[in-house]
Amino acid sequence: MRWVCGIDLSLTSTGVGIIVRHADGDCHAAAETVTSKGKRAASLRDRDDRIVTLIKDVVHHASVAELVVIEGLFGGHAAGSMLDRSGAWWFVVNALHRRNIPVAVIAASSAKLAIGGHGRADKAVMGASLTRLWPDVLVKNEDESDALAFAHLGAVALGWDVVTLERHKSVKWQDWPTNVEEVA
Repeated sequence: MRWVCGIDLSLTSTGVGIIVRHADGDCHAAAETVTSKGKRAASLRDRDDRIVTLIKDVVHHASVAELVVIEGLFGGHAAGSMLDRSGAWWFVVNALHRRNIPVAVIAASSAKLAIGGHGRADKAVMGASLTRLWPDVLVKNEDESDALAFAHLGAVALGWDVVTLERHKSVKWQDWPTNVEEVA
């Protein structure tokens, strides 16, 4: 079996989407959520402990993947604690790199365009689009939907036999790993 993992990283609710390709080429998908709770007035030590625990949980899900697709960092007020989120993002990427797992980075707008048909597709459109692509997968929330979208686009890029629309092939990756040929 081969795995592609999508990660929609968040300090509170990280979506993890996984597509498994069996030896016969048949693909199956699943999605999960990794949660974490923190307090705005948490000490530096508490924030560090929280981030380390979150990273371990997320990397555990991705540790057998042959490709991980993660949403690129973004700024703005909606990003929450930018310092903590950025640190978590880099620690996840570093942990995967140390395991020699190729990591592809995609902008949310690029995934929305490819999956939802518009760079500003809302969560409802993304969820409905993913349900059409993977009707047998129980997706419990928007984070899982986004993570499954990332995994789906990674599987398309690797040429796996998944439902593929023309727009899925024209994704603009923020970063594509140089060692991905080893898993294609």
